[in-house]
Amino acid sequence: MRDDTPALRRQSLLIALGCVIGDGAPFLLHAASAPQHPAVWIAGLAIVAADLALALPARTAGPVAVLHAVVRIGVMALLFTFTGERDNGIGNATGLVVSAYRAGAWLRGPRSYATLAVLITGLFVTQALQGFSATAPNILLTFSNTVLPWLLGRHTTGLAGHIGDVRRRAEEQRRSAAEAMEAERTAIARDLHDTISHHVSAVGMHASAARLAIGAGSARVTGSLQQVETSSRAALSDLRRMLDLLHGTDTDGVQQPGLGALDDLIARAGLAVRPHLTGLDPQRLPDSLNLAAYRIIQEIMTNALRHGDGTLDLEIIQTVAGLRVSGANPVSSHPRPRLGTGRGLDGIRHRTAMFGGTVDTGPDGTGRWRTTVIFPLQETR
Repeated sequence: MRDDTPALRRQSLLIALGCVIGDGAPFLLHAASAPQHPAVWIAGLAIVAADLALALPARTAGPVAVLHAVVRIGVMALLFTFTGERDNGIGNATGLVVSAYRAGAWLRGPRSYATLAVLITGLFVTQALQGFSATAPNILLTFSNTVLPWLLGRHTTGLAGHIGDVRRRAEEQRRSAAEAMEAERTAIARDLHDTISHHVSAVGMHASAARLAIGAGSARVTGSLQQVETSSRAALSDLRRMLDLLHGTDTDGVQQPGLGALDDLIARAGLAVRPHLTGLDPQRLPDSLNLAAYRIIQEIMTNALRHGDGTLDLEIIQTVAGLRVSGANPVSSHPRPRLGTGRGLDGIRHRTAMFGGTVDTGPDGTGRWRTTVIFPLQETR
């Protein structure tokens, strides 16, 4: 154990000064009552020196306690020899109690018990010089001035050590839980890679091979295959980004997408998007809402590509009070197989509800399908 921090050094100095005051006040009252023999002042200087020694580092707790026991006996012997007084109130009682506490707090093993024995001996010898017998009051006085503070010191240090052990165990448990979570994240990332990336890569390669084989024979088929190829690459890019997040890394320096990447999203949407932006400032949006809005727009584009005629009017309005995202596309006149499962709209509703927003989706009465999402910004800050 160490007490060499600046705060503990200051506390030790204050305790030492307090002992000087506690032991010095009775001495000064006695010395001021009448002219005193020089031996009295020598005893006073010895008491002050022993009390100031309490400001020394903890490793000196044993010698300082022995010093107080010796000063206790020496002061009594000196005053009795030169003044004939046996009990005049002069002594280092305050410093003796504090030195016993320090011995119990900082010493361990035989040194601690030996120091306690010296303190008890010093008090008993002093009482013998004062002419006191080993009566119950004297034994109780010795116990309260030596054994009790020594036990209190040991209890305080033991309690501090127990608290430290509890904190260390809690930190070890937290670290173990974090390591287990990281291992689980790594396992999830590995499973995602093994089960998805191969199939997405295969889709992209087959679409590329089909496009090259068809050549320019059918522009519409070639465009569709090119869109499949582009989408598969985009899916692989998103997959790698999610894998990086699961691994807790960001290997390519790319963060989670947001409305700041809207131009790139429109460029690879595979349909003609007509954006209408008013007051859009992605930097002023919470990161989580920024990502949610991006994913919602991505889903709106996917639905327009599946069920529309290849065009989409996208309107985004950002104000201090809220963010409004609205997408409208004509419904295709050619019936198509049902490609979706309805989970896309459920995903939009779920993402919006997380931020206390509202969703309105369905035909708008003009032959178009419109999806409108409104996020209240003030509630998300």
